[in-house]
Amino acid sequence: MRKSILLTVLLTLSVSAFALRPQRREVVMDTVCNASIETMLKVAERFCYQFQACPDSLFKWAYVGLGQVKESEEAANTKESKNAIQLKYKDRVYDPQQKTGDVAIDIYVLGVRWWKDQHLGSKYRLQRPADQAYPLTAHMTATYSGSILDGGDFILRMEPISATQTRVHYEFRLSFGRVLSVFISDNTWHNAIEWRLETIFRNIVECAETGSVKPKK
Repeated sequence: MRKSILLTVLLTLSVSAFALRPQRREVVMDTVCNASIETMLKVAERFCYQFQACPDSLFKWAYVGLGQVKESEEAANTKESKNAIQLKYKDRVYDPQQKTGDVAIDIYVLGVRWWKDQHLGSKYRLQRPADQAYPLTAHMTATYSGSILDGGDFILRMEPISATQTRVHYEFRLSFGRVLSVFISDNTWHNAIEWRLETIFRNIVECAETGSVKPKK
């Protein structure tokens, strides 16, 4: 009953507001990592492999700090909550030759399971220019079953500055389906999703620089 009420409310939002809301969102960041490009690439590929094959392993390092965030009861029950959208990982299938993955997930909105057994497919490839050694680009694309998400891209472009420093460009793009787009307001994006994608990048860089990721306070 609660799920039906929430869905009805969201679907009856203003059509004009929906038309103005972008379906594609992204986080773009640049930094200099104090690690060699070999180390940076190794960590990037570790992230992509675990994302495809064993996503629970990412909570030990790349997802540190992304768990449930303590909020007031009032804040936790709104679309702007940091925990408004949660994913629960289930079955996993990975093809090491093709570097493709398929992960079944349940999607929860405001604590209610809205979608069950959605499938997140992914494909990883390492790209490099035809006529030069760098930059190297670790690129993972994702597709989703149903109409919740149209797809996504994880991109890390790396270029050595010296033997111990690497220039890193990061992009994490998500294209939301029409139903979920209604729910993703600017505040929902900033509070529930964007900060997590930014944290993932910082954790990847920290792991490359230090070999581990410290718990967040």
